[in-house]
Amino acid sequence: MNEVIPASSQMEGAVTVPLPLLLLPGTVCDARLFAPLLKRLALPVTRVIDMTGEATTPDLARRILAEAPERFSLLGFSLGGIVALEMVAQAPERVARLALVDTTPCSDPAANADKRRAAVARARAEGMDGYILDAWSNLVAPRNVDDADLQALILAMARDAGPDVLASQSEVAIHRLDSRPRLGAIKVPTLVLAGEAERICPLEAHREIADGIPGAWLFTIPDAGHFAPLENPAAVARHIRNWLDWTDSNQAITADHQGAIMSDSESNPKAKGGAPSLRNSENVLQVERRDYPDLAPTNRKRSQSLEGFDDIYTDIVDYIIRCTHKIWDERDIGLIYTHYTHNCVLYGTTGTIYNREDVVRDTIQRLVSFPERRGMGTQVIWNGNDQDGFYTSHLVTGSGRHTQYGHLGQPTGRPFVSRTIADCMIHRNKIYREWVVADQMAIIKQLGLDPNHFAMRTAKQKFDAGLTSLDIGENRRFLGQTPPAEKADTSLAHNDVEAQTIEMLHEVFTKRMFGKIAEVYAPNAQYHGPLMKELYGVAAIVHQHLGLIGSLPDASYEIQHVASNPCEEGGTKVAVRWIMEGHHLGYGILGELGDPTGKRVQVMGMSHYHWKDGKIVDEWNVYDELSLLVQVRLGQLAEAA
Repeated sequence: MNEVIPASSQMEGAVTVPLPLLLLPGTVCDARLFAPLLKRLALPVTRVIDMTGEATTPDLARRILAEAPERFSLLGFSLGGIVALEMVAQAPERVARLALVDTTPCSDPAANADKRRAAVARARAEGMDGYILDAWSNLVAPRNVDDADLQALILAMARDAGPDVLASQSEVAIHRLDSRPRLGAIKVPTLVLAGEAERICPLEAHREIADGIPGAWLFTIPDAGHFAPLENPAAVARHIRNWLDWTDSNQAITADHQGAIMSDSESNPKAKGGAPSLRNSENVLQVERRDYPDLAPTNRKRSQSLEGFDDIYTDIVDYIIRCTHKIWDERDIGLIYTHYTHNCVLYGTTGTIYNREDVVRDTIQRLVSFPERRGMGTQVIWNGNDQDGFYTSHLVTGSGRHTQYGHLGQPTGRPFVSRTIADCMIHRNKIYREWVVADQMAIIKQLGLDPNHFAMRTAKQKFDAGLTSLDIGENRRFLGQTPPAEKADTSLAHNDVEAQTIEMLHEVFTKRMFGKIAEVYAPNAQYHGPLMKELYGVAAIVHQHLGLIGSLPDASYEIQHVASNPCEEGGTKVAVRWIMEGHHLGYGILGELGDPTGKRVQVMGMSHYHWKDGKIVDEWNVYDELSLLVQVRLGQLAEAA
């Protein structure tokens, strides 16, 4: 057994103890089967089980249980899945959650016994290669048939196992029980995965498992056959990560979902734009189609586990929409004391706030200038749970009039509309970290104010307080003379549509391959950008992104967080928080900066994307041009000093 690290845990006294994840490999497989998966998961306490030494499935299950920890999460592949079902039947109280990959619940047909024993005899006489190569076209997806490295790895595992192991494991398969009558008794969170091109254990068998286990989810893995953990480990890892985060309270899955195949590829019309996460089986409302009274109801029962949250909230979207409305629209600013931790950190585009009292003060000052301000929740994209914490990305369309003296000076009486995205980390009713990107330049221009005057005033205040903009050299888009990284780092992704979004952004902003936009955006895509721009079509979207890079031609682009939810309008909505860092060395859409100044600037931005039928149909992009202007002016003040 090899030890590695997990997300699931249990309490022993006052100490949180990670639950081990036991992995059961298939016939003539070993720990190498799971190595690419575990590399992506980086869990604490994983054990790959030795699947040899017993002649029947019940005996092998009993032996593993005798050696296993008292309680554990269990993942079985192929023969390992068959044994995993037997272990759950023998000791249901010890299995915390169950994942079954490329397996079957059925007993072995009687005619298979002679075939299996004949294959063992041939392997003894001629070696193990024939056992694998004869079945090769059925073991992997068509696109992987010519993958020499994959074939070499599977052959190596078979050779190292040898005919004796094959013989004992064949007997286990021959003597396995029919688990279908027992599926209904399984009451733990269960994930079922199958390669889309699976031919050894047919998809119908996986559907039987998902139909039989209450609340089970079935996903197909694209570009994979029977060896999905080796053929597409990234997709398998994302589902395993979600499964390990799936709390017991999320077992209340509707009958519409139970047994449904949620494919990661576009070949399944149920999951175009990406498969939904397990958590979205909860009835969490979405913002776009609902009026505020529906989003913050007075008589709706709690539809999501929210341990530690105020009773009034029914789900995490209700929490964000309702408390924001009460603080900003109803002016119940004192709710900040019950909804933010005392040491919360709020990152803004022109500064950072490090405590709750300053959040209260900042909120009051902004409302002083805009007594009529209203902030309409436009959409909330989220992930997480009440045990580990939630992450939300909240797009707000704000409107109002400048009718009172305040931080923008004399009132102009003019109206404004602007967008803000706020990303929040929340645990037990309190926000403890928040990132806010407000399009202040849109407000300044609509009010008829001079952006340069306001930027210089803000920069002077910061400079007098001892702040300067320091140039710290290379921004790490590439190292020295090397080109940008060829592949995107998709480790932040929780599913394939998030990974696809990260890969697209890497191509456009890191590799400067703007032609990628034409590949992934729908021809009629709409761009909702800074300064309340509403643009249509690929050409306009290319121009906007090219213009931002044009102003900062050496800028790096780093993604800091990504989340997604299936959308009631179809497809999936993805939220991305990002940072660009570079020097004002060129001309672009940041016209207020004038001629290139060479000053180093940082752009904190947030974007929401709507993927539908494999294309991006809407992009909401928020960053603050005023923040860039303030940074340039601050750099100039520092240089002059």
